[in-house]
Amino acid sequence: MTSQASPRLSVVIPAHNGERYLEECAASVLGQDFKDLELILVDDASSDATRDVIGRLAAADPRVRPVLLDENQGTLGARQAGVAASRGAYVTLVDQDDEFAPGALAKVMVHAGEADIVHFGVCVEPESEAAQRAAAGMEGFLTPVARRLEGKEILRVQFSEQGNFDWHVHHKLYDGDLARRAWGMSAKTRLLLSDDIYLCMILDSLAGSYVGLGDAPWYVYHLGRGETLGARETLDALRRTSERELKGWHLMRDFACDHALDLPRDDWSERVADARDRIYENVSNEMIDGLPAAELPQAVDMLLSQWPADAVAGELWRYVRDRAYERFDRHVEPTRGDSLDQVLTLARRADALIAPGDGSERYRQMKGVAQTHLRELAERHPDQAGWLVDAPAGSGSPSRAGGASGMLRRLLGRLSR
Repeated sequence: MTSQASPRLSVVIPAHNGERYLEECAASVLGQDFKDLELILVDDASSDATRDVIGRLAAADPRVRPVLLDENQGTLGARQAGVAASRGAYVTLVDQDDEFAPGALAKVMVHAGEADIVHFGVCVEPESEAAQRAAAGMEGFLTPVARRLEGKEILRVQFSEQGNFDWHVHHKLYDGDLARRAWGMSAKTRLLLSDDIYLCMILDSLAGSYVGLGDAPWYVYHLGRGETLGARETLDALRRTSERELKGWHLMRDFACDHALDLPRDDWSERVADARDRIYENVSNEMIDGLPAAELPQAVDMLLSQWPADAVAGELWRYVRDRAYERFDRHVEPTRGDSLDQVLTLARRADALIAPGDGSERYRQMKGVAQTHLRELAERHPDQAGWLVDAPAGSGSPSRAGGASGMLRRLLGRLSR
């Protein structure tokens, strides 16, 4: 392949101040058995030696194509620039501090053309003791189910409450024209945690087919690199995060409105609500995992002023669900003033703002299961029944609390760095 030939595969790596790991990441691409590729390295106006690293790599291998941004655009903008520059029949992305496993691209490309989106799995490499505790759950979340989805079913399934698949744009192989069209349609703006979810909505809306590969751990995610696990949050930081993520939801809502005619479907409102709940889950995790307990009431009031009440209440009921089930499972008696009491009080505060019969599917499900667990606790500890079940019972069937730990949920939200 010459430097002018159109490659079969374009690999895009957005980089910002990535000099520490970028060379290792690039080597995992350039050293693959599969050679018919271009590596697009986007320097997002770094202040370290990232641009020098890219220059050395480009001088050493003609498959490397630098894209140098003069102003910092953030992950969304850097990915936009990289995908726009791509020429490959297929496109995939990798973060600057991750890599591909040896032989991964040859295995991925065996499936090229099977669907517009080919979703493969992740091998998590924890970089710290804290990351080690979260690794197993994260790997499970990032491993797709072996299945095929067609047309409108792709978006319906991705953000649904049951049977969904992870909303990250890396560890997926895209038809090149689909990728360039999707990133080209995305807004020229800066997001935080929601840029992947936003792009997934666009990609899903445009794609005609999706294939999940059930046993394909070919993307190596270095969990904990560049992150301070367990870092504390502040109310001001949470407000800024919330405002940025609210912007992501508004962009998704605008996309649905703008393309209601050329991408017609009769469930746009439900799909936007599902995606909103996925975005808000990230914000809520930042609150519950990062703020001191004493600041939670103020934080909930702030979030209720920004987000629809059913989004806020749904996540609070999720915390009630988890805490109630944990006490039931471990035979721990709940008491007034404990963390269950606190989140239950906050959930009921948010719930009071929602009209009967309203609310998203996630809200209804979280509330129903949480109240089931509360009733189970009340039956075991009748002395506490007064405050556990003093609200109307919701619908829903008993269910194990399941899901990720607080740390894992927060890490999953931060996966798009």
